[in-house]
Amino acid sequence: MVVIRQKNKKWKVDISEGYDPITGRQRRHRRCNFKTRRDAEKYEADYRLNEFNKILKKDRVDIIFLFKLTQKEDGFRNNKQGTIDSQVSIFNNYVYKFFKEADIRSISGIEVKKYREWLRSRPSKKGGTLSNSHINQQMAFLKKMFEVAVQNGIIKNNPCKGIRKLREQHKDMEYYTPEEFKQFNSLFGENEYQFKLLYRMLMFTGLRMGEALALTWEQVNLSEGYIEVKYSAYYRNGKVDIVTVKTKQSNRRIYLHKEFVDELKNWKVNQYKLLKKFTDSPNKLQVYQDTPEILTAPKVSNFKVIFQKRFPQDLKVIRNHDFRHSHASFLISNAIKNKKSRDAIFFELMNRLGHSSIKTTIDTYSHLFPTHQRALASAFDDFED
Repeated sequence: MVVIRQKNKKWKVDISEGYDPITGRQRRHRRCNFKTRRDAEKYEADYRLNEFNKILKKDRVDIIFLFKLTQKEDGFRNNKQGTIDSQVSIFNNYVYKFFKEADIRSISGIEVKKYREWLRSRPSKKGGTLSNSHINQQMAFLKKMFEVAVQNGIIKNNPCKGIRKLREQHKDMEYYTPEEFKQFNSLFGENEYQFKLLYRMLMFTGLRMGEALALTWEQVNLSEGYIEVKYSAYYRNGKVDIVTVKTKQSNRRIYLHKEFVDELKNWKVNQYKLLKKFTDSPNKLQVYQDTPEILTAPKVSNFKVIFQKRFPQDLKVIRNHDFRHSHASFLISNAIKNKKSRDAIFFELMNRLGHSSIKTTIDTYSHLFPTHQRALASAFDDFED
């Protein structure tokens, strides 16, 4: 493998890697007219690693190369577009800015800790600096990149191992009681039914916002009274992508109460009257749309900013995701009244909400069982007798 100076004073790469064990042909690659020797050597190192999975001790491995290698590994896993875009954003805004001059093979845990401290000083789009939760996400991605380096023989040990997560501040869960939701529901105007229906869908099903916005009539079975959750709407750079839900557990069936089914039946008829000149396939319409344009996350956010200004003083403002918590809270309260066991409640919630594990359900909603907590405490009443 040779880097050669050409007559025109530019540089040429002539790479040979012996003979192909299957075809018997010599494996050779040439490329000319690199402006500098460094450019030629960099190309040689990258080509050797990509094509032959080899790297020499003298080769400098930069962070861009490692990121490309990570993307290549992710390609085999068929990552969702949202995950891909998120990783690109993390790399461009944080990882590259800090490690752009670094040789990956010389980075130790000390440099990784310096990176974490640097992240703590980075500004947040919401004001202030990055939260511990956000920093932990950045660190998890960096650890993943270095794990790829280990797997490809670039380094022996992952310098991120042994570096503990920052303590994350617990956020109190907000939710509406049935009375508060009825109050919220009464605030919509006559021309705001698409938004009203969306929030009713969130409250009555516990859908994530992306899942709700991806819902078309093709996934709604009105005769049997259920919806099939298969897709999620993802909005980025002015474009909506409809992708399959992330996990097997998220792909689920949610049954609806009769009154809401009747409401959807009536709305489907009215919607078609409004939009029949714009479509030949009414079942492909988004459930909420009342114009040829679908409802998107930015439209919902913009509407809510204006909408919440009409809230009465006694009605709190909750996040869109908190309607999912409101759904779960109501189901837990109702199940307790019907004397269902705690384990049965968690299992049913896990399936309805599409959690990947029962632990997620328990960690999120166990505090909504005050009677169970009191029962545990009372077990000590006879402790000292």
